Amino acid sequence: MLIPTSSNSANTLSVQLRSFNDLGTFYASTDPDSAFYYAKLALTEAEESGNQYDYAVAKRTIGQVFYLQGAYDNAIDYLSESLAVFRVLEHDSEIAKTMLLLGAAYQFHDLWKEALIEFHAAKTMFSALKDQVGLAETYGVIGHYYEKTAHYDSAFFYQQKALELYKSLDDSRGLAVIYDNIGSIYEDLEAFEQAYEYFMLSAKYDSISQNLPALVNTLNNLGDTYRKRGIVKEAVEYTYRALELADSLNLNYEILSAYHDLAKVYRANGREDLALLYYDSAYEFSQDLFNSQIAGQIANFQTLYETQEKEQEIVQLETDKKIGRQTRNSLLFGTVSFVFAASIIIYQERTKRIREKHFFEAEKSLDEEKIKNAELNRKALATELENKQLKEEQFHMELEARSQDLTAKTLHIIQKNRILRELKQQVEDLEKEKSKKKGIGKIINLIDENFKFDNDWEEFESRFDQVHAEFLDRLKCEFTTLTTSELRLASLIKMQLSSKDISTILGISPESLRISRYRLKKKLNLEKGQKLKAYLESF
Repeated sequence: MLIPTSSNSANTLSVQLRSFNDLGTFYASTDPDSAFYYAKLALTEAEESGNQYDYAVAKRTIGQVFYLQGAYDNAIDYLSESLAVFRVLEHDSEIAKTMLLLGAAYQFHDLWKEALIEFHAAKTMFSALKDQVGLAETYGVIGHYYEKTAHYDSAFFYQQKALELYKSLDDSRGLAVIYDNIGSIYEDLEAFEQAYEYFMLSAKYDSISQNLPALVNTLNNLGDTYRKRGIVKEAVEYTYRALELADSLNLNYEILSAYHDLAKVYRANGREDLALLYYDSAYEFSQDLFNSQIAGQIANFQTLYETQEKEQEIVQLETDKKIGRQTRNSLLFGTVSFVFAASIIIYQERTKRIREKHFFEAEKSLDEEKIKNAELNRKALATELENKQLKEEQFHMELEARSQDLTAKTLHIIQKNRILRELKQQVEDLEKEKSKKKGIGKIINLIDENFKFDNDWEEFESRFDQVHAEFLDRLKCEFTTLTTSELRLASLIKMQLSSKDISTILGISPESLRISRYRLKKKLNLEKGQKLKAYLESF
């Protein structure tokens, strides 16, 4: 309800209204609570002053807040009311802007037909106004709509039209959005290299325009392209960057998205322990986010409800004043006015009760629906976590069995080489008897060959790889000059064997082992003071 005010305070109210609305619009996409607060102040002032334009702007901002919070029914109601006022005012540019927002609310509420009608109506109006910025934004929105409905040719067509306009306008922020949209289309088509190129362009223009919230989303998208191509290191790197930036900006949904993406990366790479850690983080964070979102929505509904009550109080006060004046003029008119006022009060009370009932029913329905969804999500996630835990337990059991097998094999080699060394020593003692020297010399040579070329090494390396996956492959790849003997030495150090056992297995003296360790350390480019054992254990 719009109530006129005196002309003396009109200018002051106009400035104050614009300030509140500007603040509401500024915070709309980054801080919904602040946006709602300022838009609510603007709405109250506009109602008291009778300023229809600012009333419509405030309604639109509140609708946008509900849209961002996922309360699409309320968003559609407020945006529709805003649109109706702008149409009465015949304010075409604001009509077009509101149509775009209303179309987005329809789309996310799965009202696809209604969404497309609003988008095309906005396109027609922006075109008639020759508003190139609005037209470019609308092309991008329509292209995004067609991507979500899997009409990729139409999606590319509209994104290219938007790209051409933004290039002509030299609009960095707009270019970032469109490059991200095109990258998303390529990602849907599983053309990940092309998607990566467009996401990189989007990140470039996000940085130029200092649009940090958008940059978080783009970094996440870049991480996805690496993850879906199986490139783990870069996938983790970009997703961590997105997580850190989102955390610094308090972007809760982007933080949650990064947790999920990191879990997917580690799960695809076989790191079930880290995957489980990030799934747990995602679950806990989503619960906190859900609770805060519900609290925010209830607070917003309560504020709007209180506003409606105040409107009724104002109407009642105005009615009471009218009754008083009429009573002073005439008893007859006073009696009629009293009856009229009583009727209004009864009507208002009924309306108030109906609104209270609707409000609490809506609040209860919202709570029940959210709780139901949260419970379903919790059960699904619990099942998934349980399956992961079972897989992880099975994996650890297999790893333990392989580790025991590897230990047994290692002990076998140690025992065999110890026996061979003792046998060699006994034969060397017999060698002193000249008559047996030639035959014994052959036996000694045979034992030495057994030390150097033990056939059991192939089986040992196979079992070692099962326990320490890809350790030798990664070592060979990063340090290409390592010899077979040095790789064997690295494997035994990785197993945390003592120097005595290592020298026994390799069939060399402790002094030779010390020299071999020194050479291996040099080839691994370790700095002075850096421990070889610690480096290999963490490699």
